[in-house]
Amino acid sequence: MERIEPVVYIVDDDPELCESVAWLLDSADIQGVICHSAQELLDVFDEARPACIVLDVRMPAMSGTRLQEKLNELAPHVVVIFVSAHGDISMSVDTMKAGAQDFLEKPYDPQKLLDAVQLGIESAEQRFIDHSLAGEIAEKIALLTPREREVLQLVVEGLPSQTIGRRLGMSVKTVDVHRTRIKSKTDSDSVGTFVRDILRYGVEI
Repeated sequence: MERIEPVVYIVDDDPELCESVAWLLDSADIQGVICHSAQELLDVFDEARPACIVLDVRMPAMSGTRLQEKLNELAPHVVVIFVSAHGDISMSVDTMKAGAQDFLEKPYDPQKLLDAVQLGIESAEQRFIDHSLAGEIAEKIALLTPREREVLQLVVEGLPSQTIGRRLGMSVKTVDVHRTRIKSKTDSDSVGTFVRDILRYGVEI
């Protein structure tokens, strides 16, 4: 798919810190979008681009961890790098479990932050591609009838046509007809190829 330019958001209620991070990123030819609150980020966030977010933990109104929860629902493909002057081991573990890529304590080492952002951009691009492809697969599955999805689910489980037929009370020939229709509707090289993509991107049937 065509490459989409990633965006780096800097989310912190401290204007001086935001400007400092933006200057650091600019020194590496990375343009940052400054947001002084979680809501400001949500207002300008572009779901159609890969995103890496440098995020403060403690902010008024909505904390960084709460914003992370919202982003996990809104755009699970984004990469989050937390920075905090109030971090502890428990907090860093919780944010990492929730999908954050890194947790840096203030005052942070500039090179460590820059390295984290550059890695985050790479990860964000790959996550965005995977997320987009998973969405395309889900759209293809939505084209199938309930019966075709039942057959597909059993194919995903690794069952042969004869077993699928017994499980669903149909002949092997009917199962193969469904498989042919699945292949056609999903525009796949084969049902096996489509199943491989479903498993690779973790798409639910």
